[in-house]
Amino acid sequence: MISIVIPSRNRATLVTRALAGIQSQTWSDYEVIVVDDGSDTATRASYTEIWPTLDARFRLVLLGEAGHRSAGPSVSRNHGIAVSRGDVLAFCDDDDYWCDNGHLACLAQLFADLPDLDVYIANQRAVDVDGGTKPDWLPLLNARVAGRPQLAGGATEVSVQDLCRGGGFGHLNILSLRKSLAQQIQGFWERVSYEEDRDFFWRAVDGARRIAFNPRVIAQHNVPDPRLRANASTAHSRSERLLLAVLVCQHIAANVRHPAVAALAAQYSGDLLRRLTMLALESGQRIAALQFARQALGARFSLKWAGYVLMLSTRAMLGGRQA
Repeated sequence: MISIVIPSRNRATLVTRALAGIQSQTWSDYEVIVVDDGSDTATRASYTEIWPTLDARFRLVLLGEAGHRSAGPSVSRNHGIAVSRGDVLAFCDDDDYWCDNGHLACLAQLFADLPDLDVYIANQRAVDVDGGTKPDWLPLLNARVAGRPQLAGGATEVSVQDLCRGGGFGHLNILSLRKSLAQQIQGFWERVSYEEDRDFFWRAVDGARRIAFNPRVIAQHNVPDPRLRANASTAHSRSERLLLAVLVCQHIAANVRHPAVAALAAQYSGDLLRRLTMLALESGQRIAALQFARQALGARFSLKWAGYVLMLSTRAMLGGRQA
């Protein structure tokens, strides 16, 4: 059995669309666990209209009282994992949906054929609020695996190094893994409510015995409107998102054994710290900018950035003397 975990909060209409994408699957041996994270009373009342139209494979788990403060997507997903009964876990965000009705059939065959396969990654398209479309979520990874021998359904075996060099990471909509692996890495990191999917992905990849990637587009990811604070990612300010992402990078590096994954986390952390440097300068926070710049240099060294840090240091020293 495949267990599909969907965290949700105040999105009855959107979650109905996500459920429809699952109902259209040709593979039927699955369960769906919708974890409602404290939705308001009106949303929870709407479930009385939705659930009678579904069969017994669809389970609704109410987390906390109606309208309570969100526990966060990590807590919700971990709760879904804890009550799941399947050997394989899949995920779908409530504002996204699967657009390929053969997705579950393909991953079920792969996990059945390969007892040591721990992680399966497919592909998705991304659509922003203005209608712009990114048709391929992982184009660099696609290019790396072109021409390799294929497994069932057009998938290809990939290595940790392939994924580190492939650009981006497997969004949860397109990620499946054995429940035993999710338990081994202790699920999602509940301390953060942003970039928790990146953290979970790289720790899962690090612990996997074998990994398969399928370039088929099986999902549509609807990019959150940055002008609205309607979900966990947009609820934070720009600086908060960058700081949380740096923290996630540090958590990844501290909990993986593959040097390539740790190096990738450090490199990404350096990029984030450079952006924090520029943001601090825009806000007139020169001391903070210098501290971020020095940390960025340590995370990702370059002669050009070293010169930039020296310039900031000189300005700070001269500014202190003038004061």
